[in-house]
Parts: sequence; C-alpha cells; structure tokens
Amino acid sequence: MGAKTAGVEFAVLGPLEVWSEGAAIPIGRGKQRTLLALLVLNAGRVVPAERLIDDLWGDDPPATASTALQVYVSRLRKALGGDAIAAREPGYVIDVGPEAVDLYRFEKLVREARAAGPEQALALLREALELWRGPPLADVDLRREAERLEELRLDALEARLELELGFGRSAELVHELEALVREQPLRERFREQLMLALYRSGRQAEALDAYRDARRTLVEELGIEPGERLQQLEQAILRHEPALGGETRPVTATAVFFDLGIVGEVEPIAEPALAAAEQAFRAAGGRVERGVADAVVAIFAGDASAQAAVHAAVAARAKLAEFGSELTPRAGVATGDAMLGERVSGAAVVLAARRVRSAGPGEIVVGERTAAAVRGTFDLHRRGDGYVLDS
Repeated sequence: MGAKTAGVEFAVLGPLEVWSEGAAIPIGRGKQRTLLALLVLNAGRVVPAERLIDDLWGDDPPATASTALQVYVSRLRKALGGDAIAAREPGYVIDVGPEAVDLYRFEKLVREARAAGPEQALALLREALELWRGPPLADVDLRREAERLEELRLDALEARLELELGFGRSAELVHELEALVREQPLRERFREQLMLALYRSGRQAEALDAYRDARRTLVEELGIEPGERLQQLEQAILRHEPALGGETRPVTATAVFFDLGIVGEVEPIAEPALAAAEQAFRAAGGRVERGVADAVVAIFAGDASAQAAVHAAVAARAKLAEFGSELTPRAGVATGDAMLGERVSGAAVVLAARRVRSAGPGEIVVGERTAAAVRGTFDLHRRGDGYVLDS
C-alpha cells in the first residue's frame, strides 16, 4: 500500500464509499465513480486501460476515451492521495491491500467459516453479513459486478440459515425466510429452508402450502417444475420422515425411561428383549429411541400422554417377563415439557431418568404430574418424591 493511502478504507457492499480516519472522502460522480469501483474490485491487480474503457463506455467509446480516462485517474489521485492509483502497463492499479476493502474482508470471513465448526462458522457468517449496507454498488453503473456480489451475499445467507436451522431455531427463522422468498421468489433454496422451518415448527400444512406456492411461481415465471430437492422435500414432509426433524417447540409430553434390568451375562437375549420393549411402546403410539446401555426411552404426546405412557410401561414389563428371571425391568415415567426434534429431549426425559433411578427391580415409578393424571386408573403409593405403581 502506498504511504499516502494508509488508513483509507473502501466499501462496495452497498453504495460506493471511501473513508479515511473516520471521515468520508468525496470521490465525484458518474464515470469517475464507476472507475474507482472497478479499481477497488480489483485491488492490488492491474486493470488494462482497454478493459476500463470498455466498462465505462461500452462498445462505442468516444475518440477522447483514453484522455478522459487519464483525467478521471488524475482526479481520483488528488482525492485519495498521489500514490493511491499507479499507472502500470497495460493500465492502472489501486495501490491498497485487500484488508482495506470490505468485499475482501467479507470473502475472508466466508472462507474461514467453511473450514470452521458449526458454532464458529455461524459467528463468522454473521460477522461477514453485517458488512453489507444495502444493494452492492448501488450508485455506480456496474450491473454485472453488482449481480456477482449479490450472489455472494445470498450464498452466505443460505449458509447462515442452514446453520441456524441445524441449531433448532426454526420458529425464529420463519418470518425472515418468508421475507426472503418474497424478495427472491425464484431462488429454490430459500423456499426449501422455509418449508423446513415451518415443518420443524409443527406447521406441516403451511410447509406444504409453501411448496405449492413455489411450484406455481416456477411454472408461471419460468415454465419449469420445482427442482428435485424441493420435490423430494415435499414427499419427505408428507411421510413425516424422521431425518427432517420434527416439531422443535416445547410440547407437554410424558416420557418413559425403561431399563431392562439385566442380571448376569445374558447377552444373547439383550437385543431381542430391547426389540420387544420397543415394540410394546410403539404399539401404544409412543416415539421410541434407544437410551444408554440396555434401556429404551419412549415419548408420548397429546392430552392422554400420561395414561398411554403408563399403560405402555406395564405392557413392556409384561412382555419382558416372557424372557425369564434374567431380566428385572424397571421404569421411570414423568410428564413435562419435551422437544420433539431429531432427538427427544427436555424436562420430561430428564425427570423420567430420575424416576427410574429410584425404582427397584420390576417397579414402575411415576412423577407428580403423571400420578395426578393416572390416579383412579392405576393404584399408586407414594415413596420419596415419586409414586410407585402397585402391581
């Protein structure tokens, strides 16, 4: 960087601006302004004079174009400092480092994000996108360059939204994605992300409506059907495929933590016993996941979740009795908030795990809220901070 341009910063991620020590530098209008934008976009690289003339005047430049170009360069040197723009064959170069241009800082942050873990990548992408002040090069006549820069922004925005969705922030993103779809109606990735955000927020019907709107727009505007990814996503939503993740809002549910209670070396029957327990919970309408070691976690949602969960725990215990005395199953059941995403989590699961630790061989221990919901259907007696189901 030339000595006289030290501390000068250039911004193209919005209207073209030049700053020095916190003060804006006036850089003129029209072609002089466009010339500076061209040089800044190629900071540190020589731009041939012939290319500059083509970009400034198009296919029919005036006979005085070369002279006019020299005049614009002279004026810019005066505004920026004599060493800012150097004449080097076959044209000119702006003598500043990439760190002085917001575009290159943006690109550096995006590159770093690609190599980082999810949390750091999200922070880097947010920092990169904060550099944008509006439509790029909004006040100069460089349409192709502006479109190229806007595509960089949209790519980074898609990557940021992808990470946000991965962190379970679907409900928070719906409004932003709806606005992006209105602004970019033909960009299928935003529509895909909107469908996912709606579905994971428990709004399946609206997610399918979003697909129908996407199809209608693409057919009317471009005469084409949605791409394969959008079509596959619609089908996955219709099938409630687990890989999509489910509702990520907290819901009231009842969780069962069911431990096989293996006694001694019974490895040959452990797997079929787990499968039998899982089947008992699924038959009762529960969502089943393998727990740690020889345990099953089942979740029941809805108004009758406590009744369904306790009935299922009793059925699973009876099913495992068929395997003999090597298994002494015990269960903990609790009602509370749960997150029904790709993995079940939340207070209900934590409380159920606590209840099972207080259960003896063959016992089913339930929490306060579950006990209140099933009292009258099952006989219970209090023990400690839980209730034991009487056999």
